[in-house]
Amino acid sequence: MMELNPIQLFQKLIQIDTTNELGTEKDAALFLYEWLTKLGIQAEIIYSPNGRANLIARLEAGNTLPQAREPLVLLSHLDVVSAQEEDWTYPPFSGTLHDGKIWGRGTLDTKQLTVMHLNAFLQLNKKKSLLNRNVYFLATADEENGSREGMEFLAKYYPEIFRNATVLSEGGGFTLCGDLEHEYMLFASGEKGTAKVAIQTRGIGGHAGSPPDDQAILKLSKVINDLTDIDFPNKIYPVITAFQKGIQHERFATRPKDGELSTKLYDYMQSPTLMVENIQIGDQINVIPYKSEALMEFRTLPHQDKDEVLEMFTTLFKGFDLEWELIYFQKGYESQVDSPLMQVFQEKAKCIGFMGDWIPFTALGKTDGRFISELAGNIYGLSPLLTPFTEVLKRVHNKDECLEVDSFLFGVQLMESVLDEYCINSGGG
Repeated sequence: MMELNPIQLFQKLIQIDTTNELGTEKDAALFLYEWLTKLGIQAEIIYSPNGRANLIARLEAGNTLPQAREPLVLLSHLDVVSAQEEDWTYPPFSGTLHDGKIWGRGTLDTKQLTVMHLNAFLQLNKKKSLLNRNVYFLATADEENGSREGMEFLAKYYPEIFRNATVLSEGGGFTLCGDLEHEYMLFASGEKGTAKVAIQTRGIGGHAGSPPDDQAILKLSKVINDLTDIDFPNKIYPVITAFQKGIQHERFATRPKDGELSTKLYDYMQSPTLMVENIQIGDQINVIPYKSEALMEFRTLPHQDKDEVLEMFTTLFKGFDLEWELIYFQKGYESQVDSPLMQVFQEKAKCIGFMGDWIPFTALGKTDGRFISELAGNIYGLSPLLTPFTEVLKRVHNKDECLEVDSFLFGVQLMESVLDEYCINSGGG
């Protein structure tokens, strides 16, 4: 079989249209499955009840250790968001290599990570008798639409894969540039939780030609305005402490955009955030409704459990004329900020030219880690790239999504080097 070429594999994976709405992850899963099984690797495509394909491959620990260490799970997703070809410079599913970049949907979310993981996984297979732990490679479905057919399904029916595991997933691995002599590599070592609250206000309804003062919609408007103006109290937890200690903001004098992002990340991590997801204020013409409803989503701090969140809402809604109900809660998580694995990443990065500090942060948005936070040991968002975080945020889910070849190959080389150290007998923690 031909030696794996990461760039060619990356291009081929991009060329397989796995737009979430199409549900065609199977095509990419089969492509990867063939690579793995031809090398004698134990692999399986697991289908969700609605037929979405999730690929799982496994390397078992060798028999030279009295006891294997905790498993390592390499987690990425195959589906991508939709793309309108007419808006793109190069077709979104072409994997075009031009001007030192690979262009296409999924180059940053997360087919680049799939290839980084697969390359390292295949290299470990060459030394499988020396493995000090079980290593799993997962490429899943449906992440872009909530993961019901992907990680939510897998975590429920295959929990043994994730129990006490260290998990490498998406959500970090991007640089912040300070002055010319200093850079930072940000890795996600925590994630906020999600709390959805249904709010209802009641008032006097009637004809729109004679509107009453005590309208439900006016009450709801006041609630929303007041809540969105609230400054939640800041909380310090280990990720914030490490971020604050590691980032020297004065270094951003010549890099104001990076400095601005650093400040926004710090603010985001310190307190819960709020967005209004939906508002219902009646659907009849010329009629003032007697009740109005809103669905609000709060991103809670990683350590906040359900009891603490309920207590927070009880205090928050006191004084408002409303009814509320917590209809959904999913706790966040935080992982060890200075684990042996993260130390290996920093050491190996220096060997290939990245001399910057590695800084933990709380991930923006939601990742598949949320489904296994109660099962896994540590979960890290890390797709190591040289591409600045500010640039990644501009490109991901946008037209002309692309990734520099040298940035991608840095991640490929680093992932391979780190996992070789971490997963072979003499290395790891």
